[in-house]
Amino acid sequence: MRPRPLIASPPWTTEDDELLQSLLAAGTSTVTIASRLSRSQSAVRHRARKFGILLPAARKGRKPELARGG
Repeated sequence: MRPRPLIASPPWTTEDDELLQSLLAAGTSTVTIASRLSRSQSAVRHRARKFGILLPAARKGRKPELARGG
């Protein structure tokens, strides 16, 4: 079996990070954020983690919500 080639997304910009943080603060879903930033939901969750914001893994039939760690 041949491994899939790695397709890298463009680097996150300061503007991307600011938009991500404001959308998360507003309670916007990861689906919507991913669409707005042209990134995967997984990329959005991983980038949010960089800022200390934990999001639950997407589950079929459930809306992802902002989780507060503490």
